[in-house]
Amino acid sequence: MIELLYFTGKTCGVCQVLKPKLLEAVHENFQEVNIRVVDVEEEPELCGQSMVFTLPVVILKLDDKEIHRFARSFSVYQVLEKLKQISSI
Repeated sequence: MIELLYFTGKTCGVCQVLKPKLLEAVHENFQEVNIRVVDVEEEPELCGQSMVFTLPVVILKLDDKEIHRFARSFSVYQVLEKLKQISSI
């Protein structure tokens, strides 16, 4: 099972702009991907366990194992390309 964790915050402008674009693109192209949005203010323990210290962060997991991490500056296209690679495993 592929899981996408999207770490965001209410005060992160980039997060707010990127979130709808990324989630819509993933949902349209990879229906099998489980998407979880993590608000850093509401789930600080998960952020610490995941070693998330900047925003935005996208973590891709395959069978609960981290496969790839995007942080700060990345595009929707980069995430989709990595999901395509992971899906073909």
